[in-house]
Order: sequence, then structure tokens, then C-alpha cells
Amino acid sequence: MSRWYRLRWSRVDNLIVHGALVLGITVTGLTGLYALVWITPLLPAGEGMPVNTVTSRLPQDAPEPRVDVATTGAAYEAGPVGLVRLTFHDPTTLERFLLVFPALLGLAALVVMAMVSRVIRSLGQGDPFVPANVRRVSAIAFTVLAASVLVPLARMACDGVLRSRALGTEDFTFTVGGPDGVSLTHVFAGLVLAALAEVFRRGTRPREDVRGLV
Repeated sequence: MSRWYRLRWSRVDNLIVHGALVLGITVTGLTGLYALVWITPLLPAGEGMPVNTVTSRLPQDAPEPRVDVATTGAAYEAGPVGLVRLTFHDPTTLERFLLVFPALLGLAALVVMAMVSRVIRSLGQGDPFVPANVRRVSAIAFTVLAASVLVPLARMACDGVLRSRALGTEDFTFTVGGPDGVSLTHVFAGLVLAALAEVFRRGTRPREDVRGLV
């Protein structure tokens, strides 16, 4: 094997990164499991828990919320548009699903971490430029790009439906950038990963060419 393919990757490096990935997969998996169970009435909504709240910008003349939905904190700011937090004290099963659905889409992070773990394993073997890593990095790039668009869209759609059910308003807002909009940074990261997949693909070419000559 050519020395050009050899990377300095110690056993300690491998253990540290794999330990961090296992921890991340465990925490993300447990969070997703909690969200799935929370959809059912097995777990109480829990007043004040972040999972049963929606923060939105609403006009000052918005109607009062339903009896089982309340505003917390300063209901409205000064000006024609203000910030309001709706807390669902007794959400229905559908409302529970809408509240956690964006977080369930965020479980795509499990796919990313699993693929990264496989790539790191090839680093431990000293040769990351293998065809399997091309597929893995491509899968990571596609997952990041899809999640960077679908998760914010799902959050905006679910928040719109929840606002409609709580206040009787009919609105759907689409934003690019900001904490609640489509993150251009994440989209750019997905494109960079797609370019990295092309680097891995080109890195496998010399070996495949040599194999064809042997």
C-alpha cells in the first residue's frame, strides 16, 4: 500500500472519537425514544416543559387562546407584532405529535453519526480512501442537506397548525436564516460534505487503476 494513503491515527484517537460518537448516539436515541413515548398519554404534558410550548410572533389583536392553552411571560411586545409563548397544558394526541415531529426529524443525526463512525473506523485501519467511504460521506451530505431544509419546514408547518388550533389564526410563515428558519450554514455544510465525497471518490481512482493493471 502506498504511504500516501497512510494517515497518522492512533488507537487513543480512535477510542476518543468513538466514545464521543457512542455518547452522542445514545443521548440522541434516548431523546427520540422519549419524544415517541411523549406522543402517547403515557407521559403527562408537564406545565412549563419546553416540549409542550410554541413561541411565535402574533398580531396584538390575536384572540384569546383556548382554555387548555395559555400564554406565558409577556404576552405581547410593543408594536404591531409581538412575541408570544403558547403552553399546551392538556394537548391532544395530534397536538403532541405536532409538538415533537420536528424533533423526530432531527433523529437524522443518528444516520450522520453512524456513518461518521464507519469512516473513523477506516481511519483506524490507515486507509480512508475506499469505495465504501464514498457512499458513507455521500449519505452524510444528503442527510445534512435534507435535514437542513426539512426540519425547519416541518417546524414552521407544525407551529402554524398549533397556532391555528390554539388561537384560531390561519398563517404560515417561511423564513430563511435566523434561529427558526432554514439555516444557510447547514446547507453550505451539506454542500461541503458533498464536495468531500467527491474527494474520496477521486482518492479511490489511483488504487482501482492499479488493480486493473495487476
